[in-house]
Amino acid sequence: PPTLDEIYGSAGRSLVWIRKMDDADRQSDTSLGFVIAAGQVVTAFQAVDSATRLEVEFSNGRRVTTHELWACNRLQDWAVLKVDTGNTAALRKEESGSVPVGERYLVFNVERNQTRIFGGVDITGRRSVAGFGDRIQIHPSPSQEAVGGPLLTPDGLVAGVVGGSVAPGSRVSRHAMSVSPALWSRLNAESAATPISLVRVLNDGRSATLQSLLDSGVLTPPVTPNPSLIYGGSTRAVSKLANDLTTKDTSEFSHRDVVAWVYTLWQKKDKSGKGVVSAKVYDCRNKLLVDVTPKKISLSSAVPTRVAFDFALQKFTAGIYRVDVLWNDKPAWRTFLTVID
Repeated sequence: PPTLDEIYGSAGRSLVWIRKMDDADRQSDTSLGFVIAAGQVVTAFQAVDSATRLEVEFSNGRRVTTHELWACNRLQDWAVLKVDTGNTAALRKEESGSVPVGERYLVFNVERNQTRIFGGVDITGRRSVAGFGDRIQIHPSPSQEAVGGPLLTPDGLVAGVVGGSVAPGSRVSRHAMSVSPALWSRLNAESAATPISLVRVLNDGRSATLQSLLDSGVLTPPVTPNPSLIYGGSTRAVSKLANDLTTKDTSEFSHRDVVAWVYTLWQKKDKSGKGVVSAKVYDCRNKLLVDVTPKKISLSSAVPTRVAFDFALQKFTAGIYRVDVLWNDKPAWRTFLTVID
């Protein structure tokens, strides 16, 4: 079998950086990916979600821009980019699909300043998540920037894709969303990998653009932070007094709660203090469940303005739901809440 140093060298040459670019052509996020075949780079779905353009940097420093995917799966958390891979060698797959619990596998981790390190993780379990498919549990958890990298066997074969998120759309800036600390740890725990056997590309030669995937609801709309948005949260009840800031936040609801409330606080921070606030609630498949009637507001620079709405929970099944608050039809803030039986 190859040594760890040999695996580090050979696999490292197939590794790539994947950088999300926003509408203003600014880098908004960084993840890992790897070449799996000529013209194909595999990564996690969350690494491409909400992007308008992707920049791929190979181990030799070559950078390529792409707007297309060969395939992706929102719930299984994987994507295959259409990109010119040049002469970069592809990693080989572990074909048997066997990942024994208790074995020591290998991952590339990312430290500060995008320094890649290589080390072992324990396979701590396997599970099948209803609606999301199979997951391989690993420990310790790699960093968020390591998502999309390969989970390697002791022989250097690809067994999975690091990530395995069960909350699509949750990978956004902490400045653009608000959830409870407990729920945040659930949304951003990189302690799993998606089996490589789930990653499939049809041999029909067709790809899809990021824009078409966004328009069709496969990708999550990006969040555009608004400087006038001070804070937001979800709760079981809001005070009748609009200036009461003692609301007790919660991200977990049951059907006994009947309704869930979502509120935001706004204060004028720029020249234009007038706009339209609305909200939408989605399930994990990005299906719209609640569409809140838009409301015109005029913000004051002296006193915060509260905007709140509630929605019934009777028809919500157990799971995680996304709430987008929009300013002039663009998502300005995002939160997630869970509904339990």
